[in-house]
Amino acid sequence: MTRATRARPPVDRATATIDTPVGPVRITVAGGVVAAVDHVQDPPDDAPPTDKLLIEAVRQIEAYFAGERRRFDLPMAPAASPFQERVRQAIIAIPYGEAASYGGLAHILNSGPRAVGQACGRNDLVLLVPCHRVIGAGGTLGGYGSTSGLERKRWLLEFEGYPGKFPSN
Repeated sequence: MTRATRARPPVDRATATIDTPVGPVRITVAGGVVAAVDHVQDPPDDAPPTDKLLIEAVRQIEAYFAGERRRFDLPMAPAASPFQERVRQAIIAIPYGEAASYGGLAHILNSGPRAVGQACGRNDLVLLVPCHRVIGAGGTLGGYGSTSGLERKRWLLEFEGYPGKFPSN
């Protein structure tokens, strides 16, 4: 017995790449939510976005870098798993200018630091879900995408006024 399948309606998708103090950031919206915010190597777009949600996402990210916004108020795509959603909410709860350790979040979530680190590594919504606020034991930076990502992470923490000192990783 076969099941009839209906074609899914096309999902409206729009992207914008903007310049930021930590390099270009690409914002993707689809289906009425912000689907991704990524650090990229692409040059910023020449034309401004036309999608309303994308315009608002760009506005909020630019306000963050102007020091005018500390939290984001945008609809976000659901996390890939219930655990990643729990990690996402724990990261969003870390106040601006503060940091939490992978181990500290793991303790709150009844998990392990490595699992928290892996969930951070899968974060598709950098800045909106501020995984740069999650640091290693003893104040080490931990990870942030790539080797050059650690400099971004350090810059973001310093920009937010995090008072910690960073030992070498």
